[in-house]
Amino acid sequence: MFFQLIFALIFCAAWPATAGEWDAVTTALQNNSSQSVTGLSKQERRLLQASLALKGAEPGKALRLLAQAKGGSDPLVALLQAEARRQQAVTAVREAGGSGKALQLLASADLKQGLGETDARLHALMGKLEPDKGVPLDALLLGPDVASLFLFDKARSRMFVYQPGGDGRLKKITDEYVVTGSIKGDKTHSGDGRTPTGVYHFTKKLQGKALQAIYGPMAFPIDYPNELDRLHQKDGSGIWLHGYPIDVSRRPPQDTRGCFSLSNDRLSAMDSHIRLGKTWVVVGNNLRFGRRHENSKLLASVKQDLEAWRRDWTNLKSDPYLAHYHRSFHSGKYNLAAWKKYKKRVNGSKSFIDVRLSDLTLIRDPNRWPEGEVVVAEFMQHYRSTNYADVSRKRLYLARQNSGEDWKILIEGSL
Repeated sequence: MFFQLIFALIFCAAWPATAGEWDAVTTALQNNSSQSVTGLSKQERRLLQASLALKGAEPGKALRLLAQAKGGSDPLVALLQAEARRQQAVTAVREAGGSGKALQLLASADLKQGLGETDARLHALMGKLEPDKGVPLDALLLGPDVASLFLFDKARSRMFVYQPGGDGRLKKITDEYVVTGSIKGDKTHSGDGRTPTGVYHFTKKLQGKALQAIYGPMAFPIDYPNELDRLHQKDGSGIWLHGYPIDVSRRPPQDTRGCFSLSNDRLSAMDSHIRLGKTWVVVGNNLRFGRRHENSKLLASVKQDLEAWRRDWTNLKSDPYLAHYHRSFHSGKYNLAAWKKYKKRVNGSKSFIDVRLSDLTLIRDPNRWPEGEVVVAEFMQHYRSTNYADVSRKRLYLARQNSGEDWKILIEGSL
């Protein structure tokens, strides 16, 4: 019983699964009937089947499958073979009545990091085989200037790409395996090895002489740290979506210094879907998907409070207008006290103000901040007053602690 317990602990630590969890994936790979499976190469299919065999404690079957794979150019083949032989050794030691010390020694040969890619790819395939779960629920409303939406799920090692259609619906472009930072958690400072969580945009495209070969054919930096990050004293820079080094074909799920990394062929395929400044980037853990109506109440609450802010501003009601701002508000050099003083002085000199908002985009930050739930709003602001007129693009960060509270403006800025 002791040896069986040790074996179970060793096996489950490397390959967590529940009974029947992989049945649908196993069947799909065997039958090769699903579109998600037919799009895989023979090599990928064999590697996934070998991984499933190892999860089912069938190392012999895994080795037979791997014997048909191209091992020379694929480091995952050698890793899976090593894990299969390790499982065989554990069984042999147990059957020979070996000591607990010998089993513990075998357990110390931890291959979880190297094999994390196959596990992530299996989970990705499982997700594709499930019925359509709908749209990303953090995409509350996309304005006409949004070209695409890239969502990075750090917990799943997945990248989802969506594009707005002419009918207002989101079209799913792809679902990819992606590599993120070597250290888990949210980025807080330079050099911590973590990938940031939040809402961002791609700002540049680097390639050619502007890019070292270790980053692949091209790279797309995001605007980390954004205004919300800086409000919370986060620092660092150089967070990119980039490729693999030219001589690397596989990477484990957590293997960058904080960036997102795609295989070079998949990164090149994404190039046409990225428009600088108009592609939104959402980063979180276990992102939620569902039907459009599931976020209707949240969307309505944000739009209602934005309209109340606009209305109180145009009515020259300084106190009700300024009540829409969060106690931790910040905008450039202004905190809330300085902002109130500034706005009362400016608005007091007007006999009328007219403000209209258009091209509104609302994205919910999937992460919980100290101020609570956060939504990022971008829109065109059309402003007219007694002595001034302007059209500018604005970005607001709205926050609330609980669903029953009003949204307050935490950060306001012009783009």
